Amino acid sequence: MSSGFIDRGEIRKKLNGMSVAWVHRISQWKQSKQAHTEKSFAQQFWSDLLRCFEVIPERIDLFERDAVRASTGGTGYIDFFWSGVALGEAKSLGKDLDPAFDQALDYLSGGSIPQHEWPKFILVTNFERLRIDRLGDESWTTEFDINDLPDHLDQLLFLAGAETISKAEEEEASMQAAHLMASLFTAMLGDEVDIDINEDAPENESDEDQATQEASVFLTRILFLLYGDDAGLWESDLFHRWVEFDTTPENLGPQLSALFTVLNTPENRRRKLPETLARFPYVNGGIFSEATTPVFLDEKMRSALLNACRFRWTHISPAIFGALFQLVKSKEARRSEGEHYTSEQNILKTIGPLFLDDYRERADRLIANKTTSPRDIQALQDELASNIYIDPACGAGNFLNVAYAKLREIETDLIVARWNMGDRTASLDVGMDQRLTIDRFYGIEINWWPAKIAETAMFLVDHQSNRLLAQAIGQAPTRLPIEITAHIFHHDALTLDWEASFPITTGKTFVFGNPPFLGDHTRTKEQLALMQAAWGPDKQLSRLDFVTSWHALTLRLLDRRPGEWAFVTTNSIVQGDQPARLFSPIFEQRWRIKFAHRTFKWDSEAPGKAAVHCVIIGFTRNKTFKPKLYDYETVTSEATLVKGTKFINAYLVDGPNLLIGTRESPLSPDMVEVVKGSMPTDGGNLVISPEEYSAVKSDPVLAPYVRPYIGSRELIKGQDRWCLWLENMNPSDPSKSPELKRRLQGVESERAKSRASSTREWARFPHLFRQRGLVSDVPFVGIPEVSSETRRYLPVGLLAPEVIISNKVYGAVDPDGLLFAIASSSMFITWMKTVGGRLEDRISFSSTITWNNFPLPSLNPGQKDSIVKAGQGILAARAAHPDWSLEQHYSPLAMAPALVKAHDVLDSVVDKAVGAPRRCRDERERQHYLFESYASLTR
Repeated sequence: MSSGFIDRGEIRKKLNGMSVAWVHRISQWKQSKQAHTEKSFAQQFWSDLLRCFEVIPERIDLFERDAVRASTGGTGYIDFFWSGVALGEAKSLGKDLDPAFDQALDYLSGGSIPQHEWPKFILVTNFERLRIDRLGDESWTTEFDINDLPDHLDQLLFLAGAETISKAEEEEASMQAAHLMASLFTAMLGDEVDIDINEDAPENESDEDQATQEASVFLTRILFLLYGDDAGLWESDLFHRWVEFDTTPENLGPQLSALFTVLNTPENRRRKLPETLARFPYVNGGIFSEATTPVFLDEKMRSALLNACRFRWTHISPAIFGALFQLVKSKEARRSEGEHYTSEQNILKTIGPLFLDDYRERADRLIANKTTSPRDIQALQDELASNIYIDPACGAGNFLNVAYAKLREIETDLIVARWNMGDRTASLDVGMDQRLTIDRFYGIEINWWPAKIAETAMFLVDHQSNRLLAQAIGQAPTRLPIEITAHIFHHDALTLDWEASFPITTGKTFVFGNPPFLGDHTRTKEQLALMQAAWGPDKQLSRLDFVTSWHALTLRLLDRRPGEWAFVTTNSIVQGDQPARLFSPIFEQRWRIKFAHRTFKWDSEAPGKAAVHCVIIGFTRNKTFKPKLYDYETVTSEATLVKGTKFINAYLVDGPNLLIGTRESPLSPDMVEVVKGSMPTDGGNLVISPEEYSAVKSDPVLAPYVRPYIGSRELIKGQDRWCLWLENMNPSDPSKSPELKRRLQGVESERAKSRASSTREWARFPHLFRQRGLVSDVPFVGIPEVSSETRRYLPVGLLAPEVIISNKVYGAVDPDGLLFAIASSSMFITWMKTVGGRLEDRISFSSTITWNNFPLPSLNPGQKDSIVKAGQGILAARAAHPDWSLEQHYSPLAMAPALVKAHDVLDSVVDKAVGAPRRCRDERERQHYLFESYASLTR
């Protein structure tokens, strides 16, 4: 069945013949009173059934598979076992079928059959009746007389390779496949091999150990053969039987080298091949074209290979093909058995709203519309095939694989609709009906190994799609020898000429993917130079993330061609001062946000890597689009569509298209400036820990200089820390205190070693903090720079005059209490979460971004008095528990009712002051009024 063609009429005819023959045979048994039919005729029955579906009955391990029974621990023999597909048990004529089914489950539970070999179906028979049980999430059972066998063709089509599996089963199969590939890799090289699979992966083959390089290429070819065995690229299980019967542990390596050569040789140029090798087709396409050094393998490798042959490789998800190879070289990834792979669900979050959902909806409408003509359907097919699809950071091709597979599903439905309309003018060659091909897909990948496998993975996905097409209409395009391939560039995406590499097409250019995550603080000088080249010499990069380079190059590529684009990125690009820098050139070129996913946790990171909080943003120039905004209750929740979204701005809020840059003074005339605290840059010598406090205070020279020193942690958690505040130090004091002298020398030494010249300059003043911030001689307000995103309110504190705040706290004198009240409001923390930066997940306060831009309209005396009074109510509610820290007061799950009510009162007056008619119901409503107020104040 190498073509994937399923001739239902021919199968039904054979089933009818089998039915007639076995009804006659049963009649003869009954006349002769022959009862013991189980052993005598079981193999014949299963063989006849399989032949109806053109399956070779002499398959490896097909009959009499030995297995352990869970109930007894003893070994028995399964009548018929097809790894990953079906298990069959026959009982004597007239016997009940339930015990036979129970016996089959008993074998499966015995532990001797590996999980990856578990069948999807159990067949049991007593020759008069046949029972079929579908296992797994989509289980079902049917039982019928043998003379009704032809009427149950559909339930038996899995024997012809037409079985369907659920998403859960597909995911499970993908993990099992990853484990099998890891076993093959370690059988070749041992488990000690451990290659970084992310940023430090070798960019070129020459940079990698030769043995690892050869194993990588070898396994690419092995996967192709394993997949081809199950997918109909040649006769079923041909490779499996060849390994089983034509190789030994000693000659497996040389034999595989010979097979690779055969697969790269056209049939008309082959000479005197052994029979089995001659049955393999010519592949070409680059998979087997490169000559490799013969490898010598052992029994462990041959055993691992035979184990892999028994797996159903057509069950794995398209999203897993590339990842199987990209990760086998990492020891940690191998041991995780595939659990970290990028999910298809996350990929669809990107390509779904970018183009896939629209094409699916259009196809469904066309198919459902009774007035649709074949020409209408063909026009949509032509449109799909006229586009080009680009992932400029493709890795092993996961995004491209899923995009192609899903688009082919749509096209298959369109072809079926055309055929149902009688439009079969090209039915002699389905390749003429099928328009979309993998050469419309382009990728860029900097590392050699993922780039090499991405092209192979695309071919495998192409054949998966062809199998589905063959199941739908009985035909599929022939892809061997390989003449059409995806275009994968092994190159640094930031130095490749995109415009020269990606052709201008009559359709659209779709750009999408998951470019590398790398913050501004970790980029190298070389990466900074690449970023500058991408954005142009005049662009002020500042804190722009490395990933934004892909935005810059996409803007350039799509400047004069129709298209749309979407990237998965870290959520930092919509926080702090990045949105203004990134989105300004995007919006200036008339791009608008077509869809966006707010912050969620991306599950594509390899083992050992920190989880990344991401956003997905898609862009379009289409003026008639309806924007889609997806929100998450928590970063691990399911996405929910925000209904009624009219416009998505750079902060992923349904609000005016505003970009909020830094501001040196408050926008509101009623808000005072806040000042950052002091930073010592001292190597720890000017700061006193609780363990050091007693010793320092006992020194009569040091004691007068000790002051409370409060950072974000101390402010929120109520912890103690102190510092030496030596601004008015007597110059003779160091000579009187060895401890003071030691500490000052330590400060001098640390600053002198600094790379920053400005810090080295301050080595001359070791008694002073490197940066002097707010120091007050009256009580003042302290605002933590960083706070947990789970708190409903910002934990704002009141501090005594003697306190020195660190650079992790902002402060200001607040004589009337207005600052305290505004900073404590839900309006302000909403603003801070929306436009402010983040430190990991935690929200980050900034004077120039969040505070100075807070859009508080000018207050009348009555509004100001109400806000101040409400702030006092919060302090009164806190005073009921004077020993509690701010962390305890603002515990997300345990706030005191009185404090919550006090905040409700404050929110009522602040919400109204910003423009709401009443206290807002949620964060989204506050965002609306905040952006409206900002637009009004800056208009």
